[in-house]
Amino acid sequence: MSSTLREDLASLRIERNGSTSVARREPIVAMRRPVSPTRGRRGGGLLRWLSWLLWGVPLGLLAVAASFGYEQYDKMRSRPEVTRGLVQRMTSGEATKLLSATGYLKSRSQAMIGTKIPGRVERMYVQEGMKVHKGDVLAVIEHDEMLALLASREAQLLKNRAELDEAETEVWAREREEGRVTRLHAQRKATQEEYEKAVAELKKARARNAAIGASIRLTEANLREIRATIHSMSLYAPFDGTVVERQGEEGEIITPNAMSSALGRTAVVTVADLAHMDVETDISENLLARIAIGQPAEVSVGAVPSRRYRGRLRKILPMGDRTRGTVKVKVEILDPDDRLFPELAATVHFLPSESLQTPDAGRSYLFVPKSALFQEGGHDYVWRIAEGDLLRRCQVEVTSSGDDLARVESGLKYGDAVVLNPIKSLREGEAVRVAQ
Repeated sequence: MSSTLREDLASLRIERNGSTSVARREPIVAMRRPVSPTRGRRGGGLLRWLSWLLWGVPLGLLAVAASFGYEQYDKMRSRPEVTRGLVQRMTSGEATKLLSATGYLKSRSQAMIGTKIPGRVERMYVQEGMKVHKGDVLAVIEHDEMLALLASREAQLLKNRAELDEAETEVWAREREEGRVTRLHAQRKATQEEYEKAVAELKKARARNAAIGASIRLTEANLREIRATIHSMSLYAPFDGTVVERQGEEGEIITPNAMSSALGRTAVVTVADLAHMDVETDISENLLARIAIGQPAEVSVGAVPSRRYRGRLRKILPMGDRTRGTVKVKVEILDPDDRLFPELAATVHFLPSESLQTPDAGRSYLFVPKSALFQEGGHDYVWRIAEGDLLRRCQVEVTSSGDDLARVESGLKYGDAVVLNPIKSLREGEAVRVAQ
């Protein structure tokens, strides 16, 4: 009976449907539900695939980056480090320079032409770039009021001169009257009052004559002042030169003491003598002993890259700048042309004294640092750094020029990179690492 009870209990199954539970007895075989093996394997494989994807992609990228970085590091570590120099184009003067300094072009004579009194520009006679001679009229300021005042003073002068003639006549008449009364008074034929009156009238006539004479001189002085003012209203070139700037225009107000352009112009024209140009530059105190008055120089101007100008040290200003430790010097340009203007940037190369006699001092050549040269079999070679930092051995022909540079006759071109102070272990086609 006990076995029968166990079998009955095992056959019982509780089914849940919502909140109610029903216990019923049915065969055990009928309770089992088949599970699809395909469905289970499909869900688990997808999850595993996504998991491998999430972990595998970053790890793969990290491995590739590490491999590439190690490969590059291994390449750089194995490359010999070299110092790079460049083949430069310069003149013989630049190659043999004692020192170089940068500065700006200045005209030896330069003036801003304006008026002494405010006025309106009536006429402009010049344009920028126009050459003028000393005394040429550059512009005229309106001065109609001054002309009217001049006419008034001239009329006043004529009036004063007429009054002077009248006063001189009056003096002549009073002198005769005074003489006559004096004789009569001596003969006791004229009273004392008549004598004193005649003397007083004579003094009065002479005083009036002197006053009119002083008035004439004052009027003449006023006339000279007005004429000088009118003359100053015409602006003249103070020296031979070139108009480098035209500040004023016709109808514009010129104010000598204007503090800003809103109150008017302070000058009308700027004239500079471009035939006598200097380069103002600063020389370090510890390099000043290398140069002297008359030192030859070569001047290169950034605005004229195709030409080198001959120069000479003209002046060393006797004043140092203790904050910068420099001394200002002026280098005159011996062969200026129309392409040079004030305030252009220029570089001065101070040359040895014998450089002025060198006929090709102004010609350009290729130069290579002497430290890049080495000899094999009686020939000169350099290591050229080609594309990809690969070495190429080049045979060159050079001419000794200075302490540091050699002039290249053949074998290299402008801008080529060469190895400085090459070591003997370098080989053709070897990859190198260029020191920064």
